[in-house]
Amino acid sequence: MNEAAKIAAAKTAARAWFAAAELEPLGQGHIHQTYRLTDASQPDESYVLQQINDVVYWDIDLLMAQTQLVLGALANNESYAGLYRVPELVPTKQRLPLLRLAIQGDTTCWRMWCFVEGSTTFDPPQNRLQIRLAAKAFGAYQRALEAVESANLKHTIPYFLHMSEYLAQFDTVLTCAELAETTKAQPWIELVQEHRQWPPELAVPNALIHGDCKINNALFDDAGGRVLAIIDLDNNMHGHWAWDFGDLVRSVAFSRGGFDSEDFQACVTGFRAGKGKQDLDADCLVSAPAYLAYMLGLRFLTDHLDGDRYFSVPNHGDNLRRAQEQFALFQEFQAHGPTMAAIVAGVEV
Repeated sequence: MNEAAKIAAAKTAARAWFAAAELEPLGQGHIHQTYRLTDASQPDESYVLQQINDVVYWDIDLLMAQTQLVLGALANNESYAGLYRVPELVPTKQRLPLLRLAIQGDTTCWRMWCFVEGSTTFDPPQNRLQIRLAAKAFGAYQRALEAVESANLKHTIPYFLHMSEYLAQFDTVLTCAELAETTKAQPWIELVQEHRQWPPELAVPNALIHGDCKINNALFDDAGGRVLAIIDLDNNMHGHWAWDFGDLVRSVAFSRGGFDSEDFQACVTGFRAGKGKQDLDADCLVSAPAYLAYMLGLRFLTDHLDGDRYFSVPNHGDNLRRAQEQFALFQEFQAHGPTMAAIVAGVEV
């Protein structure tokens, strides 16, 4: 479907909420099709219309039920809701949280959110205050989820962030990959094989987590001095608390050109404050960023060898380049392990 057809489909879907609306593409997300929408009768208010990717999220009913469960938990947490805005789903004119719409013979799924007015993202963050504030907000988000029974949150993407599953997929793909592809990727295949072993405690789920803890999922005010909201609730699940922390450190380092000890310090300080715990396992705080960078590099490499089936890219080879970038970051985290350990321990570096 070309861009004009996508816009036409979005305008058709929007009529389930508003009789007349203007919309335009929003953001650079790679999963859902997302649009900013303005209702002609309320020009001062904006909304976010999303076509949910039902290839990635094949159980839409589970996704929506868990989203509403999490929204309720966040809203009922006075501490969290007093500091941050809880995203709001907008029901259709039929009072439904989800629209199912037939387009060209396929059933598509749509939902709408209130747009957080006066908000923006900073990717890369402009300063370490923003890094600390984002880390604090993600820590507070985890803390608010403690009110939810872990058994009530299923994986909306099966085995998401599970290293053993990604390594098994890699092994399967590697046996079938073309020789020319494996030859070109050989240095990175060897890196994967050399670092397959990780601390077992990192693989054991022990908390409810956000599951997509990147810096661009924190909405700041326009001045960049306050986090208004944490968004993208689709991957909330039972995982390890350090997966969120590690992915935040990874995304900050990637967006700012590499590891920086003061950036890492801001992440540690902020996350501990938001989580409300100063005694988070030190080894996990140190190893999680490398763990997540290796994991993402592994996923990109696997998809490259498998013909780019999961991560859509303009050109074959793009996923190999993305894998190389994440593996380079992984190696940086490993090289700076002693510095990271000293920061976590509170030692001046």
